[in-house]
Amino acid sequence: MSASLKLARLLSVLHAGESLAAHAAARQAALAPQRWMSRALRVQALQELGHAGMATAALALNGTRGHGPDALAALRTQLNRDLDQGRLAASFLGLQGVVEHLGEALLEALGAYTHPAGAPLHALRVRVLAQERGHAQLGARCLRTFDTQASAARADLGAALDEYRALGASFALQVADLLDDARLDGAVFWRGVDVRLTQWHEKVVAV
Repeated sequence: MSASLKLARLLSVLHAGESLAAHAAARQAALAPQRWMSRALRVQALQELGHAGMATAALALNGTRGHGPDALAALRTQLNRDLDQGRLAASFLGLQGVVEHLGEALLEALGAYTHPAGAPLHALRVRVLAQERGHAQLGARCLRTFDTQASAARADLGAALDEYRALGASFALQVADLLDDARLDGAVFWRGVDVRLTQWHEKVVAV
């Protein structure tokens, strides 16, 4: 696969991820039990839409069609299932936990590529990265409003996190060949993401 096609497919994955995040955050906002939470999640949804637009513009500048397999299908299905069932806390683990940390890692990997947009694209990438990290922090804050210390809650959320972790690892295996580093296979890529996810989750349950 040429470097240009790899970049295009990586941008397509990012676009799909940001579109999924926008849709899921908007649904979370509708389920949120507190006004501040709903408002913050609506802001996240709008920012995610902007990120998807950035990926669309970058694809157009790249001049290459980037569509490939839908690596996010399983994560999308699980997120929609949790939201359909009103499992808001579990959806925070999936979106602001797994999906956002995967997005951060992919955006960082994007910095290794050259692109026709050059410096402007990378300036936007840095801004988007900062917002993605803010979304992960928002998810942690939202989760802390739930009673995560109760044994039943810990068991339910632990099972949900394990499921999302498995889906995230599967996603990483599917997209690793798009990363501009031949030394970085899917397992290595996922381990890096999982370290961040573990640290994020520990901050939630430590409160």
